[in-house]
Amino acid sequence: WWPIVTPITTITFCAALQYYNWVNYRQPFGATICILALGTGKWIAVYSSWMWWSNYPPNFVMPATLIPSALVLDITLILPRNWPLTAVIGAWMYAILCYTSKWPIFAYSHTPIVVDGTLLS
Repeated sequence: WWPIVTPITTITFCAALQYYNWVNYRQPFGATICILALGTGKWIAVYSSWMWWSNYPPNFVMPATLIPSALVLDITLILPRNWPLTAVIGAWMYAILCYTSKWPIFAYSHTPIVVDGTLLS
């Protein structure tokens, strides 16, 4: 479910903060600020809940790779300075990058390996 749910849930916060920053301050980096704040909160939760509470190693937790998506959403607002264009094209590009930015993380699991003479994929 993460390819569908993650972009939908995170873009709502990004769009709200981007709108607020653009209308009130004319600053086009609301989505990036939002993703950095969400990532900070996520890692606080990872260290407090996973590592300190249950001794689960934090290097086994999935890292957040939404910063390129947020940058593209902000750049989509900077270049045309048009809300409908940002809503259509920027949101589409945000969702596509949200999905494809996780491919390098999972790339190692798509290579076949040989364990005890058996080919595992």
